[in-house]
Amino acid sequence: MRLERDNYCFACGKDNPRGLKLNIEVDRDGARFSCHIQKELQGWPDITHGGIVSTMLDEVMVWAAAGREVHTVTAEITVRFKNPLPTDREIRVEGKVIEQRKRIVFTEARAFDDEMIYAEASGKLMIITPP
Repeated sequence: MRLERDNYCFACGKDNPRGLKLNIEVDRDGARFSCHIQKELQGWPDITHGGIVSTMLDEVMVWAAAGREVHTVTAEITVRFKNPLPTDREIRVEGKVIEQRKRIVFTEARAFDDEMIYAEASGKLMIITPP
């Protein structure tokens, strides 16, 4: 399997008109971004949809692996929702690599602001080797 970027990723693609367009900073220590949660991303009134929160956590974990020049896809993700994430809120999301084995990268991430942690995740990412 070959992975190529086309700027249409729902989470980080700048060309996707319905995407989140996340501006992710990446280095060997991990990945991180800040974003403003728009009302259009709600599930219940004024609460961010859990699928959107999960998507952001997933994305930052994959980018954390990319910061180590490892290309991955998500094999498994576990999300623990700690508090409802209000819409119209500026949050930070950070991810890091915990361990790398032969074909699997173990990662962690969290979504938070100065007041609280909204969600945490752990992920198992499958390494994709370029042909």
